[in-house]
Amino acid sequence: MDVQVWMASKEVAERLDVHVRTLRNWLEMFVPAHERQKNAQGHYLISESGVSILKEVKERKEAGNSSLRDIQKELVEEGKLSPDMLAMQEVAAGEEMVALGQAVPGMVELNQMDQAVSETLYLFKQELSQITAVKQMQSTILQKMTEIEEMQETLRLEMRRVSFELDLIQQSLTRRKHRQERYQSRFSLNPFRWFSRPATSAGTTHAAES
Repeated sequence: MDVQVWMASKEVAERLDVHVRTLRNWLEMFVPAHERQKNAQGHYLISESGVSILKEVKERKEAGNSSLRDIQKELVEEGKLSPDMLAMQEVAAGEEMVALGQAVPGMVELNQMDQAVSETLYLFKQELSQITAVKQMQSTILQKMTEIEEMQETLRLEMRRVSFELDLIQQSLTRRKHRQERYQSRFSLNPFRWFSRPATSAGTTHAAES
């Protein structure tokens, strides 16, 4: 048997990144009564199905400029929300407006303004988080650029060292080549000249004796 898991409204609000007051408004409009209940402290507990509905509401809210009432009608048309929810919401809203209008003049406008401020605050938090993410990305890019510049400087130093060693090797090879050329020019012109001189000297002595 599956065990029903309930989540506190504060935890759901943090997970969806919405204001708690906004979440309470969404509960009344989108989550059926059997998918939400109150604990001893008066805080809402929401079922997994209720959380899924609220998650979809947020995604649709962020995807376009649809109002909450339009999203509610879309969910009813798609069969994801009972038509009774829409009817109950309309009746409750009408009764609340009449009661508030009779009790305190202008209360309806204040309530609507309060909801608009809550939604504006939520949008502002979203934009602020995006700005923070951009700043973090800029900081990361600057750090990577610094690391690349350091690697380039290290590479330049290594190339200079290799070039210097190659120059030394080239100079050594050049000196060795010059020594070999001098040695060959000294001993390789006539390899038999040292043996021909004594023979010439002996021939001269023999001619003199004759």
